[in-house]
Amino acid sequence: MRIVSVPDRLVRDPATRRVVDDAGITIDPTDLYWARLLADGDVVAAPVSSRRPKEPVA
Repeated sequence: MRIVSVPDRLVRDPATRRVVDDAGITIDPTDLYWARLLADGDVVAAPVSSRRPKEPVA
């Protein structure tokens, strides 16, 4: 699952200490730390990109 932090919240990944920004990070949704932040509304599921990956040019 990919998450992003909501506006006006500073959320850090406890493993890397990096800030979760608009690019988001991939997490395990069964991890209790992330499950709690999701339940509290500090982070939300990242929107799924509707863009297709570029096809390699032959």
